[in-house]
Amino acid sequence: MAGSTDLRKRLLAEVMRIRAVDVHSHVPAAQPHARTLRDLLGYHYYTELAHSAGMPRDALAPERPDGQVIPEMVRALAAIDNTVQYGWLIELARQLFGFPDRRLTEANWEGLARSVAAAAERPGRAAEIMEQSNLERVFLTNEVDEDLSAIDGRLFVPSLRVDGLVLKLHEPEVRAALERGSGVAVGDAAGLHRALGAVMDRFRAAGARSVSMSLPPEFRMVESTPEGFERALGAALRGEPGEAARERVLRSGMMRALSGLCRDFGFPFQIMYGVERMAYPAGVPAGTDLPRAGDTLRGLLPLMNEFPGVTYCLSVLTDSQAQELAAYGWIVQNVVLSGHWWYLNVPAYMARNLAGRLQCVPKTKLIGYYSDMYKLEFGLAKFDMYRRVLAGVLAADFVEAGLGTEEDAVRIAHLLLRENPKRIFSL
Repeated sequence: MAGSTDLRKRLLAEVMRIRAVDVHSHVPAAQPHARTLRDLLGYHYYTELAHSAGMPRDALAPERPDGQVIPEMVRALAAIDNTVQYGWLIELARQLFGFPDRRLTEANWEGLARSVAAAAERPGRAAEIMEQSNLERVFLTNEVDEDLSAIDGRLFVPSLRVDGLVLKLHEPEVRAALERGSGVAVGDAAGLHRALGAVMDRFRAAGARSVSMSLPPEFRMVESTPEGFERALGAALRGEPGEAARERVLRSGMMRALSGLCRDFGFPFQIMYGVERMAYPAGVPAGTDLPRAGDTLRGLLPLMNEFPGVTYCLSVLTDSQAQELAAYGWIVQNVVLSGHWWYLNVPAYMARNLAGRLQCVPKTKLIGYYSDMYKLEFGLAKFDMYRRVLAGVLAADFVEAGLGTEEDAVRIAHLLLRENPKRIFSL
């Protein structure tokens, strides 16, 4: 249901005025906006779709100059101009760079490239983009040993990424990064916990407000004693070949350690799950992963029960788990439903899932959207896509469904886009 046109237009006008908070992105603090058109076309959505439509993988070789890569990408994008992802590109090009056309072609890309390069030189460009996008703060995703000193806290909020710590602690480079980021040697469980605490101290001092990670569909929490975790950690530190049961103990122990720190520091734990990494190795870089519905929600439930004081902000990657996620938000007190991740970041899926959430989950437990972007320019198009979906769902599935008034709908929009993120992350 799309909702009556007049009601939807009125709601959209109100929703577009809300200054949103983006709780998850991959924007690099050192270079948050595009400097070249290649930076925009290099977003994995475009490279993976272009490759899927037939573009050779080696067309994107890093050593190839922009003058070769961009025209080839532009030709390949003609096959995907039916997609919402292509719509993001044109919308941001028109609104942020004054691009006059409805399609990017071999005849007009050079003008857009010049506009992108010129805009990148303007002082305060990041703040300018966020103002045009109506975004107040954007969360980053920062590695454990990342230098946080240059992050502009007026615009950005650091978030500690812990994928490697949980899933790859057996790799020497992961442990080396932890030691660099903490200044603590990791030789046993006690040293590991000191190192993690030191990293959390450093991140909090830099303005961080969350821990974040993605999990594979096969992840399961398992019971373990401190002695069992020490043995699993010792084997990892010695570089012994990974044994499945031992790996599960190590990963579960790391999730418990990080959840305990989230509790102590007052950080929400953002978990996105259901991605199978390197499922399609023939894909382009960052275009090799696919969704797979697993039993991850059930596998995480022991963690939620064990740490009731930690807020778990959860996202799923498959539509088949969307109703299960809504049920967890309905029942489990410390679960918040967050955004529409990656393969579900499509209006048709978003509208159905959003309608279900609004009709069965407390409105205070919903974070409407996050961009997952790699360059700030995409925040405008992606958030505006969500704003349009939100206005339509509120019109059809809330006001016209008799669940509330138009004024109630506007208040809910404020909660989802701004007030809930600010409260949940203590901004």
